[in-house]
Amino acid sequence: MSAHESDNRQRAAIWYEAFSKHDPDLLGTVLADDWYETPSAERGGKQTAMKLLVSLTTVFPDFYIEVQDMIQEGNKVVVRSHITGTHIHPFLGFPARKGKLSIQAIDIHEFKDGRIVHTWHSEDWMTGLRQLGVLPSDPPSHD
Repeated sequence: MSAHESDNRQRAAIWYEAFSKHDPDLLGTVLADDWYETPSAERGGKQTAMKLLVSLTTVFPDFYIEVQDMIQEGNKVVVRSHITGTHIHPFLGFPARKGKLSIQAIDIHEFKDGRIVHTWHSEDWMTGLRQLGVLPSDPPSHD
């Protein structure tokens, strides 16, 4: 990291702390007003992320994210994390089955002026949906 680049890793860590503490206001402190996420087409700014946090922590009341790796390159911070939770309320139209979720996520957060302006987000929902009993746990055989 060069002398003119800011170390944004501590600010990126607040994203995960906010989700684990179920604190949308804390999340809002690190997001730009016009924040957006890829692959989502929604462009509701930081309020979108804050609402998502409330939704996820309602569906999964013990929702927790553990940061496993954090790497900064220029104005981007890459984070590999582990997400856990228990499915207590309906999710994506699927009824709650009290299943345990344990999945990996990879995020790339782009910073401008000390705030996250864009997040590329990828979670292992194929594994998660199998764990929650929404998808079959074994892929179909091709015998």
